[in-house]
Formats: sequence, C-alpha cells, structure tokens
Amino acid sequence: MENEQLRHDFIEEIDEEQLEKAIEEIEEDEDQNLLEEMHDEEEEMSSQLKDVNQYAERVLKYYPIKVNGIKLKSSKSGRTKWIVDTDQGKMVLKQAIMPPGRMLFISNAHEHLQKNGVPMAKIIKTKGGGLCVAAGDHAFILYEHHEGKEVLYYSRNHLKKIMEFMADFHIKSKGFHSIDGTKKRRRVGKWEKLYRWKLQELEGFKKLAQNYQTDPFSELFLQHVDQMLELGRQSLEELNHAEFDSWTKAVIESKMFCQQDFTLARLILKDDQIFMSELHSVNHDLPSRDLRLFLTKVMKKQHVWDSQLCCEMLRAYDRKNPLTKGNYKVLWTDLKFPHLFCAIIHKYYLSQKKAWSDEKYLAALKNTIAVETTKMDFIHQFDDMVERIKLEGAKDNE
Repeated sequence: MENEQLRHDFIEEIDEEQLEKAIEEIEEDEDQNLLEEMHDEEEEMSSQLKDVNQYAERVLKYYPIKVNGIKLKSSKSGRTKWIVDTDQGKMVLKQAIMPPGRMLFISNAHEHLQKNGVPMAKIIKTKGGGLCVAAGDHAFILYEHHEGKEVLYYSRNHLKKIMEFMADFHIKSKGFHSIDGTKKRRRVGKWEKLYRWKLQELEGFKKLAQNYQTDPFSELFLQHVDQMLELGRQSLEELNHAEFDSWTKAVIESKMFCQQDFTLARLILKDDQIFMSELHSVNHDLPSRDLRLFLTKVMKKQHVWDSQLCCEMLRAYDRKNPLTKGNYKVLWTDLKFPHLFCAIIHKYYLSQKKAWSDEKYLAALKNTIAVETTKMDFIHQFDDMVERIKLEGAKDNE
C-alpha cells in the first residue's frame, strides 16, 4: 500500500539517533513505546519456563508472606501482573521491563505519597526492607490488591473527583527526596527543547506528505499542518514569559512530581472517593503537565472541546490546590501547543500502532483535528475562563 511505503521511506531516511530521541521524547505514550519494542524479548524469556507462575513464585520468595495461590492477570506492553493470594490478603505482583533504578524511583515516590496520606495501594517491602526486586533489565514490585467501582470518563462527578485527587497528589508530592540508586526522570526545565523537537519533526513529516498527496491521511494532514505549526510557534515563544520561569523555579525548589498519566485504568472508587490502585510512573515536572494531559484525554473522548466541562474540572482542582493567574497562563500555553496533532502524526508516519488500519488512523486524525480546532475558542478567552474558574469556585466554598 502506498501509505505503508511512505512510512517506510521516512524510517529509512531519518537518522537512527534522532528516531530514538523522537520516540523517547513524544510524551503521550513515552513509556509504552519503548516497552512494546522490548516485549518480544520478555515473551521469549517467559516461554522458557514450564509454568509462567513459576516465574513469579521465584520473586515472591523475597517477601515476608505465605503464598496460598497465584494467578496471571495480564501481560502486555512490557508489563506482567499476577494476583497473589497470601496469608495477609490479596496482593498484586507487577513486573516491568525497565531499569531497576527507574522502578526504584517510582516505588520510592509511591512510598512518599503513601506516607503523606494519598489514598493508594500500599507497597509491600521485601524481607530485607527493599521497595522492589531487580532482575537484570526487569524489575518487580508487590502491592496490595484493591477492588472498587469503575471510574467513568463520561461522569462529570467522577471527573471532578479525579481533579480533586490530582490536586491532593501534587500537594503531597512536595518535599520528595529520592534515595540513592534511583533513576530519576525530569522534564521540568525541558519544555523548550521538547516543543522545538516536535515542531521540527512536524516540518519533516510535512515535506514527506507532500510527496504522497493521494494518501487520504497525508492529504488531510497537509490541510491543517500550517495552522498547527503556527500554534506551536506561538506556544514556543510564550515559554519566554516570566510566568513560566517563575513556576519552574518554584517546582524545582518544592521537589514535587507529577503522575504523568492519570488514566482511569489505575483509579477506582472506594467509599465514593478516588483511590489509586497502582502508581504507573512519575516525573519531575510542572503540575500543568498532568492537567493538560488529562484534560486533552477527556476532550478527545468527547470528540470536541467542551469549555464548560473544562472549567468545571479546573475549578475542582483549584479548590484544593489554587493556581495563580500566571500558573494558568503556563497551562494555556501548553494547551495551545498541538500536542495531540503531533502525537497522531508521529504515530502514523512511524507506524507505531501496527494493529491499526489506515481507516482507524484517518478517523483518529479527524477526531484530533476536531478537538484541536474547537479548543481555540477556549484558549482565546483566557481572562473570562480563569474568572469563571476562580469566581464560581469561590461561590462553591461559601
């Protein structure tokens, strides 16, 4: 097929080091990209064992528990989970293909939040007091198993509860000092580099698409790419404003971190409150990154930017963790940047979703364009929107 050939042409032309960097720095699915590439290696290793549960049993010997039973729950995207029945209740053993130092950083942050009272599954330490178990390029972590009601994207009440939870998460992440041996991940202070790379990549894809204008995806991409590039350049320029530097310095000094992906798959409702069943990843960055990622995730499922819903969600966050007008300017800058557009274009031309058909890619691009374009009315009403968030939030507190 012609569009498969054009993606192959691009992969042949791009510098290998640049490609690796691009995959690493595209944030929407950053961990999943790397882990999926290594998934075959995991499967090969696991297939050498007569029983996959035997693999987990060897790790569980490092923990001060009596194992009554073990059941494989899932194995995908470089992560495997088992439900473990023990003398202390049900637990979850998770294996991930990542540097053990990275898992140690995540589990260390998990323990920090846990001690500060964030409602989340408790980590179970090893017999030696360790937070996780290392095995070459693999790492394991054991934590309590919890069940609860499903959290829904289409429930305004649930979404507002998530925003309140996110605010509490950010507040209680402050003062985090990682222990020796951890592999930290930090994006705070690197936004300009990321924006420039995404714009450079988008320019490259534009040149490529001009040679394949009969490809429906490329045709639609070319109709909108110049508008998206302009929005990206405006956002890049806005990073020079004092509000961005001020918040960056404050976040670095506070030693806080972001969750990086508040997906509903790792959240449940317990006693009508949000509870985190698993901490997937953490990253030192501005709180606005978590806000932007979750807001755009929700709006993408709505297929259009809902300004009223967005204000309601931000109001719920602001009631618990108030942001300044300067903080909101930074969030607006990051919302203006066409992250969703860059992400779907990146995935298409680098064939990252191998199971996706051409039709599914095209539908995803149409949805992305709808969200990106309808978002601009919200972006252009900055003062009015912030006033709605603040004033109506104040009324709620009366």
